[in-house]
Amino acid sequence: MEKSKKSGKSRNHGFSMVEIIIVIAIMAILTAALAPALIKYVKKAKRATDVETAGEIAQSYVRGTVEMAEKQRGSINYGSGTDYVRYDSTLNNPPAQLMDYAFAEFDQIPKSKVYGDYYWCITYDTDTGKVRKVKLVPNAGSDTGGYELYPDGDAYTEQR
Repeated sequence: MEKSKKSGKSRNHGFSMVEIIIVIAIMAILTAALAPALIKYVKKAKRATDVETAGEIAQSYVRGTVEMAEKQRGSINYGSGTDYVRYDSTLNNPPAQLMDYAFAEFDQIPKSKVYGDYYWCITYDTDTGKVRKVKLVPNAGSDTGGYELYPDGDAYTEQR
């Protein structure tokens, strides 16, 4: 007695084309649903990095004030009270003013993660060198516009 060809063979089937297309469609829908949330999260993380950098800049001004006081015994010229600096700015070496001392500890001047071509605008007390605020502004010499990051950068971080 002979075995039937159909009953004697075990067939090993893969996925059908329709099943594969359905899985790809489900993945595309999930990706489309998650993409806006992911983009928002990345932007918020970049803004939080800018706020952290502004805090580091403010702290560097405190340390720069101490170093400047040690090196320039006697009268200390803190400058105008507002400094504008961007990642491509050139600092004096050896340091001549508070900004030079403050940024000397950075390998390079930090670049904003969100507004790369903006200037860091640092406003400080001309008697003590204490930083009042740090902003990102589009133009050097103008404190108007831009975004305040220090001392309170919450509004900047939560921007949409």
